[in-house]
Amino acid sequence: MKTCALLIKTLLLYLFFFSIISCRKSEDKPNYPAGSQESINSWVLDSMKVYYYWNSSLPGKPSLNTDPSTFFKGIRNGADRFSALVNPDLPESYPPSLAHILGLDWITLQTGDGQLQTVISLVVPGSGGAEKGLARGDIIKTINGTVPSPANIAALTTTSILQQSTELELVGKTGTIKISRLINSEDPVYTYQVFEAGHQTYGYLFLNSFEESALVQLKKAFTYFKQEQVQELIVDLRYNPGGSVPVAATLAAMISSNVTEGATFVEYRGNSNAGTRKSSFGAELGKVQTVQKISFSGLSNYRLNLSRVYVLTGSHTASAAELLINSLRPYITVIQSGQQTLGKDMASFVIKDYRNPQLVPKWEIYPMIFKLYNASGKGDYSNGLIPDQTADELSVLPLKPFGDLSDPLIQSCLQKSYAGTSQVKTEAASEKAKVLFDSRVPVDLKSSLTIIRPD
Repeated sequence: MKTCALLIKTLLLYLFFFSIISCRKSEDKPNYPAGSQESINSWVLDSMKVYYYWNSSLPGKPSLNTDPSTFFKGIRNGADRFSALVNPDLPESYPPSLAHILGLDWITLQTGDGQLQTVISLVVPGSGGAEKGLARGDIIKTINGTVPSPANIAALTTTSILQQSTELELVGKTGTIKISRLINSEDPVYTYQVFEAGHQTYGYLFLNSFEESALVQLKKAFTYFKQEQVQELIVDLRYNPGGSVPVAATLAAMISSNVTEGATFVEYRGNSNAGTRKSSFGAELGKVQTVQKISFSGLSNYRLNLSRVYVLTGSHTASAAELLINSLRPYITVIQSGQQTLGKDMASFVIKDYRNPQLVPKWEIYPMIFKLYNASGKGDYSNGLIPDQTADELSVLPLKPFGDLSDPLIQSCLQKSYAGTSQVKTEAASEKAKVLFDSRVPVDLKSSLTIIRPD
């Protein structure tokens, strides 16, 4: 048993754990039929006992004779909002999002004067909707022939996702626009640009996720920013649900010239098996798996000489996006503008049955494994990161395009830069638009950090 426990700890510490380790003697474990609920749930429980951050709170002998999804929800800790048990054959275990299926998101809101509107909040560049002229801020008259309302918008959204198409009528535009399934993979960098304001040169970057595919455009963006000698940088993460920690570390090292290769980017704190482990910028950069891998020394071509960075956030900002903000703070002044973030201060990785033959095929566990802290030991932001200056993108309607200087979030940064102190107006609660439905919420719950890479 001591040897087994040592093996588990070694695997966790060095992140070489992609198969399930069980310390239970085989004779102590019933031989459940492969594919049975008992077999699946037993595997789930054994896996969670090893890796789960809250493993000490798991029930000792729960009933295994139940649906796996129900079983998993029953053993999950009450403080855990994000761990998931997924089966690709069971869509209800991992519901698809509107943005991933059709390349757009919409919200239903009540404006300050009491009007109800369903508004397009995001359009994926290069998607069918973008090619047909859909734009952020467009007001939807009908979805599949039905006028959207707070009572039916959830059902209309679900139907559009299931049929993988939708037909929209928009205010101010004639005819019906049919949107089909998103074919091309999303480029996480939606836009980047440089503009002059207040005798300062600004760089602006909208990043919608921390996927490794973003590295191509990130390098182009920062090459351009460096060429244009930007003095202020605005990184827009308002809808970013997270992604890869190595990509977040790469972006952080591009933003701050104060970090060194051996400096700590993140500290992982796990259960008694995992312990505590610090990871440097150099170590995280080395985990990038694609051909876009960048050595730390190679970052000199992209790094900017900045004294501070503005980061735009909202309630959808989560996971690796929050990690970027927290991990940058020990090295550069970070001014967070917008709304409080989602509060995913934990990391996960996928657990599958790697036995041969598989006894539990297709099922995957995404458990919360580590709490995340920065080089100063600061973390514990499960309630979200509170902005330094509050701004609401809904305070000016219609919604502005990403990068538009009249966007309230960008305006908050410009006013801070001009005045030296924030002069952002705070609206009265009665004047603000109220969101009644948001198609992006499922993305929040599915967001997970893809962090586990062999050292």
